[in-house]
Amino acid sequence: MADKRYHRSSMRSAGFYSQDGDTLINPRGDRLIVISALLLTAVGLVMVYSASTFVAAKHDKMDWFFMFKQLKFAIIGLAAFMIGAQVNVRFYKRWVKIALLGITILMFLQLVTPLGAIIGGTRRWINLGLFNLQTSEVARCLVIIYLARTLAEEPEVLQRLDKRMFGVLAIVAVPMLLTAMQPDLSGALMMAAIVGIVLFLGGLKLVHILGFSVIGVLGTIFTLMQNSYQRERLFCFLQRFTDVGGGGDNYQAFQSLLGFGRGGLLGVGLGQGKQKMLFLPEPHTDFIFSIIGEELGLIRTTIVLALFIILTIRALKAVKMQPDRFKFLLGAGLTASIIMYALVNMYVTTGMLPVTGLPLPFISSGGTNLVISLWSIGVLWNLSRYTGDYV
Repeated sequence: MADKRYHRSSMRSAGFYSQDGDTLINPRGDRLIVISALLLTAVGLVMVYSASTFVAAKHDKMDWFFMFKQLKFAIIGLAAFMIGAQVNVRFYKRWVKIALLGITILMFLQLVTPLGAIIGGTRRWINLGLFNLQTSEVARCLVIIYLARTLAEEPEVLQRLDKRMFGVLAIVAVPMLLTAMQPDLSGALMMAAIVGIVLFLGGLKLVHILGFSVIGVLGTIFTLMQNSYQRERLFCFLQRFTDVGGGGDNYQAFQSLLGFGRGGLLGVGLGQGKQKMLFLPEPHTDFIFSIIGEELGLIRTTIVLALFIILTIRALKAVKMQPDRFKFLLGAGLTASIIMYALVNMYVTTGMLPVTGLPLPFISSGGTNLVISLWSIGVLWNLSRYTGDYV
């Protein structure tokens, strides 16, 4: 018994469980953050099953194959949620430098060794046996934590264009570069956008943001010119109303819009959609929002959108009330990560952005993103417990 008490005391002193120095205002936290995320996850399980039956048959799998994979990751995600909800955020702050170095080395190794699983011509995943880990998802969270820690401890680091600022930016730029080399340009750009938000909230001057943005745009253009596949995606978007029957990106975007059009107000009925019958190449992942629009209709699709809006508003409220600079920047970065992914996916499926491989958080089939998203919700709920009362 004494040993157990010593173990708990050691873990507590290491900042693993307790929120030392903070006042626990509402132990229940903001339950709407959790409820909205869990409802979206439940919608995802149902829609992954509905959207993936024909894809499963194409690969000689049972029709529930992809749904059960998603359920497995949902269970892992719930465990990740509990970790985010219970672990003191100072624990991440303490170990983030080592973790970021580790994931950076891992991302490099997956590019130059057989460690990286080649899926769809890319090296975005590492095969861990039970599942494939998408390293860029983990790297994005670690970059957010690292920036939150650095800007909290050294708020003056963004005030001058000196070697310290460029050193910090170089550290976060390496995972972005490795992500782009996988190749996953959309993931790298998303990471850069989230970093930009955290830097802006951390006090980076507007003139510096504009300067770095210009450099980022020029770098993106250079990357597009070097990669014919990514360059073709951009050109397809600029001419998106042509060649809609060629099987390329314009075809996918057109079929996605057809799905929304067929759905109308009330939808054709759950499981009754036609676009998932291999008209859309990725109906259960990148274009699952189109399947929702077709089968559930505009009204119920709006309910899904409302859940994201509720999640955003409540998370931002909790973040805004944080008295601690590290927690504020951490919560803001995690919230931006979830919402920006959701917005970009919705924009892509409605033809407002070029086709990318970014998932719809909580809903698209994909293990790493679901686990990371639920962990982020756990952290946000944890932060909300120390800010005020919620209804």
